Amino acid sequence: MKKITLLFVLLCSFVCFAKTVDYKNEKYDAMDKNKQYEAIISSIQENDESSYTISDYFYLGLANFRMGKDAEAKKYFNTVIQMDPEFYDAYDYLAGTYFFAEDYENAIVYLNKCKELDPKKVRPYEMLGVIYEGMGDYQKAYENYSKFYELDKSPDSAYAMAFVLYELKDYKKAKPYVEEYLKHDKDSFAMNNLMVVILYSTGDYKKAEKYEKKIVELWKKSDDEEIKNYQYINIYSFDYKGYDFAVYKKIDQSGEFYNSITCYQYKDGKLIRGINLEYDGYTAMLGYDVYYLGYDDVETNTHSTTTVSYKKMPKFDDFIKDVKLLIDGKIETVSSSTYK
Repeated sequence: MKKITLLFVLLCSFVCFAKTVDYKNEKYDAMDKNKQYEAIISSIQENDESSYTISDYFYLGLANFRMGKDAEAKKYFNTVIQMDPEFYDAYDYLAGTYFFAEDYENAIVYLNKCKELDPKKVRPYEMLGVIYEGMGDYQKAYENYSKFYELDKSPDSAYAMAFVLYELKDYKKAKPYVEEYLKHDKDSFAMNNLMVVILYSTGDYKKAEKYEKKIVELWKKSDDEEIKNYQYINIYSFDYKGYDFAVYKKIDQSGEFYNSITCYQYKDGKLIRGINLEYDGYTAMLGYDVYYLGYDDVETNTHSTTTVSYKKMPKFDDFIKDVKLLIDGKIETVSSSTYK
């Protein structure tokens, strides 16, 4: 969801930016605003190419860029650069053509040129942050997002900083950016979820309850199909004995049988098993323990139940402690069954 949001913001910024004043053509600007891209091209091409100005080449590139004709757009923008090696907007749009074609190496080259020509422009830092984040280079993403935030203290830059710091697992630094964004949009599903992760990472489970309740509220009333498809939210992650763990909590804690919390166990990026805090409404009705520790083995498609059970929802730290004991082989399995 985060990636889609950022790409949408960047696309809008390419549509709405103000061009270098020296090469501005009010007629073509008006046509561009009205999405008359073919008309821009026709108007310019009425004249012999020998009379084209640098502005004409730029608007030919712009009109083709708008229509998704990247090869034509690149040709005209490169002509502009040959005529004026410091024409910022041509480099900017060239970066855009490569960015939306997912040719990130070339996009980086032109975005860095934009930074060199005008280090006060915001978008190159934002776009470089998005690119490096997508490549998994979170440190470079952080460096560019930091400059983005420095130049433009906006909800978008706060959002970017919050998530890249989360990816760097620097939760304490991420927290103020999340708080800043939630002042702008208290109903952000992603940011409320991120605050839950941050508070769980610092052991502040009580404060996290406020944001968990908000997530349930947003989930129940949302018409957004993407949000409605969420059944669980990420609440915590940790490493143990050479494994990576991601912990998820069920949004709707209702029903007769469900996994209240699932702790996914990974080895070198491969899912090994899911360790579950399983709610059993039938045993609860009979007066027995309500929650059980079980697990699903991915490779063998086997579900197992252990000797560990709880009369009520255990404290989160106690659940994680039992997960670690299971990993250590100190908890016994009492029954197993295969599933498809």
